[in-house]
Amino acid sequence: MAELTSADKVKLPRTAKGPRPHFFDDPAIDQMMTFFFELMTEVSVIRDRLDTVERLLDTKGSVSRDDIEAYRPDAAAEAERAAVRDAYVKRVLRMHSPSGK
Repeated sequence: MAELTSADKVKLPRTAKGPRPHFFDDPAIDQMMTFFFELMTEVSVIRDRLDTVERLLDTKGSVSRDDIEAYRPDAAAEAERAAVRDAYVKRVLRMHSPSGK
């Protein structure tokens, strides 16, 4: 597989354009929900990173930052992470599902 150069990489803007989405009558609830989902995202990212460290320790016995940054999960590891992530989201948002379970 060919290495991507900086010219090949897509540059995305760092800021969103336009007004923030509005879902609730009280803007404070929108702010709280934004905070909540951002925190959920950060926890999910930390879980994936910890999974990377654990897998590297299992296979190599030690780990470096370079190892962590270079790690790419195989299909089985990615499927396992997706299942854990799905269960996490369902567990956290269970009160907001139609069945409440």
